[in-house]
Amino acid sequence: MLRHYWFLILLIIFSIYRIDFNCFIKECPTDIEMPSFVNLYAFEYIREKCVLFIDKSFPSPHSELLLGMTVGLDKLKNVPSFKTALKNTGTIHVVVVSGFNISLVFDSVLKLLGSRYKLKNVLIAQCMTFVYSVLTGFEPPVIRALVMGSIISWGKYYGRGMDTLLVLVTSALIMIIIQPMYFFNLSFRLSFMATLGLILFSNIITKLLHNPSFVLAEDFIAGLSAQLLVWPIISYYFGTVSLISLLVNTLILWTVSFTTIFGSLFLLVTFFSPFISSIAMIPLYVLLDIFVNSVFFFNKFSWGYLNFQVSGLYLFLYYLVLVILLVKINISSKKLANLQKVKV
Repeated sequence: MLRHYWFLILLIIFSIYRIDFNCFIKECPTDIEMPSFVNLYAFEYIREKCVLFIDKSFPSPHSELLLGMTVGLDKLKNVPSFKTALKNTGTIHVVVVSGFNISLVFDSVLKLLGSRYKLKNVLIAQCMTFVYSVLTGFEPPVIRALVMGSIISWGKYYGRGMDTLLVLVTSALIMIIIQPMYFFNLSFRLSFMATLGLILFSNIITKLLHNPSFVLAEDFIAGLSAQLLVWPIISYYFGTVSLISLLVNTLILWTVSFTTIFGSLFLLVTFFSPFISSIAMIPLYVLLDIFVNSVFFFNKFSWGYLNFQVSGLYLFLYYLVLVILLVKINISSKKLANLQKVKV
């Protein structure tokens, strides 16, 4: 079986060689220098214009929220009360451009173009997603999603089924080999673990809930799957645990995709037609207002979050238990599948 994964084994060995493990016992700089093309005048000009358009069109904290979701700019320090509410409700991860936004842009472009199996469509979607990634600052979660999405999309184009877990690990290892400090970057870790949680647990939770069909079931399952691997890291680094993050994320996560789409369209048409952009503002403001008011509403419940910081040992034991449970569930699933084959 290992012979099928020789390339992955080589990547693991090379990435271990590249990582400076002294950073576990000493302070290492985690600010990663971005490629020079990110700071090109054209991208800086467009980004500055986007900030100007949004600041003029929307009140605070709606403008800060939209800037984070679409342009990847963190201006939450201008609205400390909103930033605190986001932390307490476990929704601060939404106010940044992440892998979800990149996947959304890529899929939206492909849907507009038509078939994802045409070379021209894939190339156009790839180029537009790359440009969007650069405009948002080319942060580690964005790069991870871009690499992973590219591998999967090209695999589909060539008619090959792709193991998403294998693709996730491969894209992460490639990034670490190119820039070893990604391994110690918190946003990279959170993005990787959230995606890993979705891959490993979403199907298991769906089966445990007997394929639920209630409203927002998909958002609930996605939120729970991601939170299983993410909450200990947040607790370890920030010393807080949100008890209502799953509920809040389930209720308002649906607004993120619509806000990203309408927000990107709003910025695009603003460059060409102020009149059309003023019309696009209406649904966009409604979506932003729902998100902002929901966050402030749930932040009123002081019991919804607590100060709790896990230790490094607890972190290790927690993930070890999850690995053991996953192995047992997979073994049980295979036994059940074999029994069903025998009966047939």
